[in-house]
Amino acid sequence: MKIGMCMFLWTTAVSKKHEPLLRDIKATGFDGVEIPIFAGTPDDYKKLGALLDRIGLERTAVSAMGDLAMNLISADASTRKAGIDYMKWAIDCTHALGARTLSGPLHSTLGAFSGSGPTAAEKKRSVASQRAIGDHAGNKNVTIGLEALNRFECYLLNTMDDLSEHVDAIDRPHIKAMYDTFHANIEETDAIGAYTRNRKNVVHI
Repeated sequence: MKIGMCMFLWTTAVSKKHEPLLRDIKATGFDGVEIPIFAGTPDDYKKLGALLDRIGLERTAVSAMGDLAMNLISADASTRKAGIDYMKWAIDCTHALGARTLSGPLHSTLGAFSGSGPTAAEKKRSVASQRAIGDHAGNKNVTIGLEALNRFECYLLNTMDDLSEHVDAIDRPHIKAMYDTFHANIEETDAIGAYTRNRKNVVHI
């Protein structure tokens, strides 16, 4: 197992100005860092990746979607396309960074609720969106780790069992699961079992 530090603790936009901090993280003994991807260009992340190489830090990436205009489970096709395009951009940035994993609640809009549980139609649209994303991720050798969130932050996927079942339905080798202990300790009656039952699909913790 390798241990990394998520840069969310300090910023959502890691850059050259964070080099002293990144060197401190390396000196502390961390194997790598998790880099937020919310803005910028693939070239920006290529430069950041080169800096991490010089420091000797491995890296993963994290992102999320908070805009309903990019909701991957929307009934509106143009809205879903906007979400897929965002994900393709994030995958391109992840690839340029030199990371192999992009994780987060990358299945639906963060903090958006319908007033009821997920419908069969929403799950079907999610599968179609994720398959398109997964095909692009495969071309870039990036694996997506979808994250189940607690019921106060999303409604599509709240438990690891639901997430793992959804990953199986998506059936793309580059769409997998992330396990988050914070959310698990809210939603799971057995946080350890939630991981062990579904570890075949987990690529990031």
